Amino acid sequence: MNTLKKINSESTELPDCIISHIFSLLSLKNLVKTSALSKQWYHEWGLRKDLTFDLHNMFDYSTVPELPTTLPPFQQIQFQFAASLYNFMQTYPGDMISSIRVKFPLGIDHTYAIDGLIHKGVLKGANRIELLFACETDFNIQPYKFLFPFLSGPNSLTYLHLQNCHLAATMEFSGLKNLRTLVLTIVPVKQNMLHYLFFNCIHLENFSLNQCLFLSDLKITSPSLLHLNINCGPIISWRNIDIIASKLLSIEFSSDCNYDRSLRMVNIKSHMLFKFSYKCGNISNLVDFSGLRNVTTIEFDGLRECLQSEVITHLFSECLQLQDVTFKECKIKCDMKISGSRMENVYNFGTIARLHLLEDLTMHLGLSQISELRKDLVRFQNLRQLKLFIVGAYKPERDYLWILDIAMASPHLQKLSLTIINGNSKTSHMVGSQRQREHVRFIHKELKYVELHGCVCSITVIELASHLLRSATLLKQITFSSRHNFYIGAGRWTLDFDGCCWFERNFIHEHLKDEVNEQCRLIIL
Repeated sequence: MNTLKKINSESTELPDCIISHIFSLLSLKNLVKTSALSKQWYHEWGLRKDLTFDLHNMFDYSTVPELPTTLPPFQQIQFQFAASLYNFMQTYPGDMISSIRVKFPLGIDHTYAIDGLIHKGVLKGANRIELLFACETDFNIQPYKFLFPFLSGPNSLTYLHLQNCHLAATMEFSGLKNLRTLVLTIVPVKQNMLHYLFFNCIHLENFSLNQCLFLSDLKITSPSLLHLNINCGPIISWRNIDIIASKLLSIEFSSDCNYDRSLRMVNIKSHMLFKFSYKCGNISNLVDFSGLRNVTTIEFDGLRECLQSEVITHLFSECLQLQDVTFKECKIKCDMKISGSRMENVYNFGTIARLHLLEDLTMHLGLSQISELRKDLVRFQNLRQLKLFIVGAYKPERDYLWILDIAMASPHLQKLSLTIINGNSKTSHMVGSQRQREHVRFIHKELKYVELHGCVCSITVIELASHLLRSATLLKQITFSSRHNFYIGAGRWTLDFDGCCWFERNFIHEHLKDEVNEQCRLIIL
């Protein structure tokens, strides 16, 4: 307060940004006192837009004290806190509130103060509200009932965290259409509540359930949800949960209970799910691995069952797209064997073909998949970048002119990359030296860069390069490299230093030197 008196004596006018910063450093109790320093400052404390209500801010304690251990003194502090909270919001002069955070064990007896807080916060445009009413105490505090009576109309709320509250059966969710993040902690949850929640919260992206009591089986059905976090803690649950969310990207699950008392994820339908984090003693019979088919990153923490029989077997037979797997503080009870192989026919070509608006596409495939791929990739008229990785034993009759069909059908294609890996090093890919067939002539005005990696020193690949040099009128660079550049996940690429089984720079140069114009560079690594 001495600092404020000094500032007031030296200057009668300060920019709002400076005053707001000064006020942000004060407890709410001292913030209200600033109105007594100057008539000019009578309403200035309303510039504080982020409001935090806790013991330090409400009572100006230099350190946060421990709550009383006997009931009468505890109830007295509760009464004082609720009354101060109510009076502050009744006299708050600001035109706008950005966020509200309450961290104190209030309950249903203090509904008048909590309702007033929410009402005024919503009217003044608060986009973040946190009501943290839990505390470490043996006192029985009947939870506050959150009715949403003030959220039935338009509002700016995007973040809501409720702790130790009850959601009323008659609760109205229609006013939460702008909500992006919802965190429920120590809140009883029923399926009918979730049904109305996801029906009305059409923009909800982040949903967390922390130590909640599940009163029924649950079904999380949301077309907008991106991230789901379930932390059961020590709460015992025999419930099942279905997760049906078409845009869901990640699931984080943790529980301190044994496997027969934990939540079971029996049905996961989220085809975009790529990250799954699981912290629990057991996983067998608790998670449907078939719902993790497209997951690329998995982390297990604290597993206590046999990993080989209960985890590894299911994991690598169901999760075909895995790139990163982490076992953290898991108990190893037996020898483990982890093996993986490049699987063919894992693509759902019908699904891929429907994604015709794709601009950037990377595909790993075997030779047996080329015929089906050729029919579908010509539908991608918006492609700007295409990377193909082809693995398999070389066949002399195999040519790559079908890639020209894709280029013809993709007028916006700017970069084309082809990596060929000879799956059988005993089979040489260097066959013949004569051009074998022609392809229909076409003009491409967007293609600028072509990269050919791996086993590309063959007449069939040189034929492909020759056609591209003649057809791509603005081609700037075409590169031949004998090394296999292969993506293995998590931002990492392999680099095969053994390279191509046969690579002759002069052979490539002699066949293409007359077809490279002055605007294009031919690079042979």
